[in-house]
Amino acid sequence: MKQQEEYKLWNQLHIELADIRLYTLAAGESSNGYHLPASAFLFLYRGKAKIRMDGLIHPAEHFYCLHGCKGMRLDIEATEYLEYYLVLYRGEFPLRRRYFLNKGEIPPFQQIFAFAPAQPVGLYQIMLRMEEAWSKSTEKDKFVVKTLFYQFILEMLQQKQQLGVDLLPTEVVKQVVQYMHKHLDEPLTLELLGQRFGYNPQYLARRFKELTTRSPIDYLIGLRIGKACHMLQYTDASIGEISQSVGYEDVFYFNRIFKKNVGLSPSHFKKELSGEEEVRFNPYKRWGLSMSDSNSQCYVDNDNYYQYKKRGEYHMNRTSRKNMMATLLLCMALLVTACGGGNSSLQSPSETSAAGLNSSESTQKTTPVAATKIVNTIFGEVEVSKNPERIVAIQYLSSILAVKANAIGSTTRIMDNPYFSGLTDNIEIVGSSGSDVSFEKLIDLNPDLIVVMTSDEGEYKKYSKIAPTIAIPYGNFSSIEEEVKFFGDLLGREEEATTWISDYTARIAAANAKVQAVIPSDATFSIMQETDKTLSIYGSEFGRGGQAIYVNLGRISPPSYDEALLKEKYKDTSIELLDQYAGDYIILTTERSLEELRKDPIWGQLEAVKNDRLYVWSNTRSYFIDPLSVLMQTEELAEWLTNAPQKN
Repeated sequence: MKQQEEYKLWNQLHIELADIRLYTLAAGESSNGYHLPASAFLFLYRGKAKIRMDGLIHPAEHFYCLHGCKGMRLDIEATEYLEYYLVLYRGEFPLRRRYFLNKGEIPPFQQIFAFAPAQPVGLYQIMLRMEEAWSKSTEKDKFVVKTLFYQFILEMLQQKQQLGVDLLPTEVVKQVVQYMHKHLDEPLTLELLGQRFGYNPQYLARRFKELTTRSPIDYLIGLRIGKACHMLQYTDASIGEISQSVGYEDVFYFNRIFKKNVGLSPSHFKKELSGEEEVRFNPYKRWGLSMSDSNSQCYVDNDNYYQYKKRGEYHMNRTSRKNMMATLLLCMALLVTACGGGNSSLQSPSETSAAGLNSSESTQKTTPVAATKIVNTIFGEVEVSKNPERIVAIQYLSSILAVKANAIGSTTRIMDNPYFSGLTDNIEIVGSSGSDVSFEKLIDLNPDLIVVMTSDEGEYKKYSKIAPTIAIPYGNFSSIEEEVKFFGDLLGREEEATTWISDYTARIAAANAKVQAVIPSDATFSIMQETDKTLSIYGSEFGRGGQAIYVNLGRISPPSYDEALLKEKYKDTSIELLDQYAGDYIILTTERSLEELRKDPIWGQLEAVKNDRLYVWSNTRSYFIDPLSVLMQTEELAEWLTNAPQKN
C-alpha cells in the first residue's frame, strides 16, 4: 500500500524541469556550499566521493542516487575522479490536491533520500539521453526530456522500493531515538547528537520535531522521567541511584525536573504508588514514539570544506577551475543560508546574472553582471539591489550604521538606543516597535530594501509586498564581526565593513589590555538585573553587559553560574539567593541608585558592594546587544574597572 501511495503522489505532481547539468571533479577536489535552487536528483555514475547533503554524509562510489529539496546545502569531495549529473526541477500539486495531503505525508519534491541503485545502467542511459536532448533546447527536445524524466522517476522508484530505501530524516530520527534509549545515563546534548549522526544540530532538531512533535531534548527528558517512574515503582533503588541511572548527576536538579514533569517529587510519587498496581503517570504514553528498529549505519564525518568545479562548454568540454567557477557564478545564484550547528549562520550574498535556470546559453557566452544580487533567506530567494540607497531597518540598524549605508527608516524602540546618539537624526520613525509598524509610512518612504528580524512568514510577506525584504531570525550570527561583515557584503559596503571590524578589534583589544593590567584573571563577574522582587542572572548571549564582560574582556563568572545557565541564556531567581550568585564584581541593571543599594540590607552585605565593585546602569543602557552598543559598553565597563568615575 505504501508503494502504491508513492506512485500516486508522483502521478498527481505537476513537474517543470529547470536544468540538467553535468559536473566533473578531479581526485582531491571539492565543491562547497551549493544550495539547491529547486528540488534535485544527483546521479553519480563514475568515481568516488563524500557527499554531504544538509550535513548528512554519504560515502558514494561509482553509481549513487540522491534526492534533495530546495534550499538544502550540497557539499561534495571527490576521493577519485568524479562525474555526476544534477537534475533540477520544480514540483507542484494541483490546488485541490494540496489540501488533501494525509497527515505526515511528505510531497515527493520535498523528500530526502539516497541509495546505490541495484541496476544502475538503466538509470544512467536515461540520464545520458536527457542531458543530450536538453542541450538542444528545441520544443521537441524539451518534450523528450520531460518524457525521459518520468521514465527515470519510474525506474528510480522501482529500484528504491526494491531496496527498501526510507526517507533520510525519518531514518536518522529512528537512530537518534534508539541511541537515546541506550544512553539515558549519559550526558546528551543536541550538539553531541548532531556530531554523532553527522547532522547540523538545528536541522536535526527541526526534523525530529516534525516527526515526533517534540524537540530532541524534551523527548529525552520524557524517556528519562519514564525510566525513573518505572524504577521508583518496581525497584528499591534510592533516589540518588535513580537520578544517576537516568543521566542526572545532581540529585537536586533531578528532583526539580521530575516534579516539573510529573507534578510530584520522586519521594512523594513513590509513596503515592504504595498498594497500586499501575503507575498513575506513564511518560511513555505522553512522550513515546513508535518507530521500528533500524540497522542503518550512522553517518559521521568531520570534513567541512568544499569548492565547486563544473565541466562544460555546455557541459561537455573541460575548462580551467577558475573559468568553471566564473561560469557557475553567471549561471546560478549563490545563496545565503541560515545553518545550525549548533552554529549555522547567514553567509555573504553573491552576485548573479539575470539568466534563468533554463538558459542553455549561459555557459557559452559572457553575460553582463546585473545591478542586482540574489540572497537566499529562510523564505527563499530574494533579488536585491547591489547597492541599496533607501534602507528601512526594522531591526539590525546598528550594523547598517556601522557600514555607513543609508538607512531612511526604523522604529522608536531601536532608535532610542543611547549609543546611537547623533547617528539617527535623518532617519524616519515607522513605528514604535517591530510589531507596531505603519505600513502606510513604509510605502511613503519608498524603500529599495527592508531588513527585519523575524522567522514569521506572514510578517515577512507583509514587508515583501512593499520592497525586497531580507528576513534574518534572531540569533543567526555567531559574532559581532560576522554580522557586520554580512551587512557589508549585502549592502555593497565591503570596505566600510572591513574598516569597522578592524577598528572594533583594536578598541576591544585596548580595553581588554587595560582591564588585564589591574584586575586579577581569577576575579569573578556576575551579570544581573533587578526588577521588583525578582533577580535575574545573565550569561554572555543576552545583553546586560554579558557579551562585553565574558566575551570581549574575557572575564569569568562564579561557579554557581555553570549549572544555573547550562540550558538557558538567563535565569530568574529570588533576591534571597543573591549571595549564591554574587561574584567579586557585579554588573547590575536596575532603576535604583548605587546609594540606595548600599543601604539595602541584602545588597549592602555583599563584599562587591562594600568594596565598590558594583556597577549600576539602567535597562536603557544595558539592554542592547548590537555591534555599536557592545563596543561602547565594553569601553564603558573597562573605564569603570580601571577606576574611572562611574556614569549613573
